[in-house]
Amino acid sequence: MERVGVVGVGFEGFRPAITDISTREMMFQAASRAYSDAEVDPRKDVGSFVCCTEDLWEGWSIADEMVPDQVGGARRPLFTVAGDGIVGIGHAAMHIRSGVADVVAVEAHSKVADVLDKTAVENMALDPAFLRVPGVNSDVLAGLEMSAFMKATGFSRDEVSLAVRMEKEAALRNGRASYGGALSIKEISEAEPLSAPLRKHDKAEYVEAGIVIVLAGEKWIRRNRREAVYVDGLAWRSSTPWYEGGGAEAAGYARESFGAALKQSGKRGLASFDVLEVDDTYSYKLLQHLVSMGATRSQVLGLLDGKGPALNPSGGSLGTGYLIEATGSHRVLECVLQLRGTAGPNQVRGARNAVALSWRGSPTGTGAAAVLSGGA
Repeated sequence: MERVGVVGVGFEGFRPAITDISTREMMFQAASRAYSDAEVDPRKDVGSFVCCTEDLWEGWSIADEMVPDQVGGARRPLFTVAGDGIVGIGHAAMHIRSGVADVVAVEAHSKVADVLDKTAVENMALDPAFLRVPGVNSDVLAGLEMSAFMKATGFSRDEVSLAVRMEKEAALRNGRASYGGALSIKEISEAEPLSAPLRKHDKAEYVEAGIVIVLAGEKWIRRNRREAVYVDGLAWRSSTPWYEGGGAEAAGYARESFGAALKQSGKRGLASFDVLEVDDTYSYKLLQHLVSMGATRSQVLGLLDGKGPALNPSGGSLGTGYLIEATGSHRVLECVLQLRGTAGPNQVRGARNAVALSWRGSPTGTGAAAVLSGGA
C-alpha cells in the first residue's frame, strides 16, 4: 500500500484554561498553522477532513457541525471520529490509500475548562458499562487497577512515583507543558490520596489545546517535493477491561495495537525506537503500557532512569496535561517534532524512529498505536 506521511502540524493553546479565545478560534489558529507548515491551501489541496470530537465533552449534540468552517472544510467531506486522535489519523490514512483524497487534515482539541463539572462528565461515561461497581468513579477504578497491577508485577509505590518524577522533570524543558516541576519521591508517594494507592500526582490534570495534523500520500509528497514523517504502522484495538475479567498486569489493547502496528512497520520491539510517547493518563498506566509493549520490569525501570529509548520527552500527560480526545494527537505531534529535529530543549539527538501509544481512559479498554519514521 502507498505510504502515508505527516506533512504539516499546527497547534494552539496548551494552557490549563484558555479564556482569551473561543473553541472555534483555537481550532482555526491550529489549522492555519498546520496548513502553513504543510504549504497547502485547504480549499484546493485538502481532499477530506477528519475531526475527533465527542458530544459528551462538548456540551451540545452534533458538536462536529462547528468543525468545517474552522478548519477550512466548509461544504467539503468531513468525517467524525468519536475517539482518540490516533484513530483519526488511522481514518485519514484509509482515505488516502482508498483514493478518497491525496491530502487529509485531522483535527482534535480539548476545551475542557468550559465544562463546569468534569467529574460528572467522567461519571456519565460509566453509564453504558454493564459490569461495574455502582457509585464509583474513574479514579476509584484506577486505584483498584493500580493496586492489582502492583501486586501482579511487583512494582512498588516508590517505583511508580519514579514515573511521575521523570515526567514532571521532562515537562520543565517543554514550552507546551503546564505541570512541570521538581518533586521528590516522598512528595509523590505521600501526596493527597485520591483512591488508594492512587494519589494526587498520579493523575494527569486537564489542559486545553487544539491540534491539526495534515497527512498526504507518498506520491503527492514526492510530486510536490515535501518533507514528511511517515506513518509506517498504525492500529487500534479494544480489549476486556480488568473489572470485567481482563488482567491488570498488562493491557490487552496496548499489547495488540502495538503488536499490529509493529508488524506493519517491520520493526522489532521497543529497542527499534529512539522515542517512545506512551500514555500516562495515570502514572501506573505508563508502566502497565510499557509491560504490555514487551518491556520487562527491569527494562521499565531502566527506561524511567533514562536508559534506552527516550521515554515521553514531552513530559507526557502528567507533565503537559490531559487533552481528552486530542491526547493521541499530542503524542504524534511530539513524535513528529522529534523526528524533524525541531522539538526544542527536549530534543532527542538523532531521533529517526518513534512510537506513539494512546488510551481512551476509564472505563474503556481501547487504545491505539502509531509507528513513525523520519529524521532530520
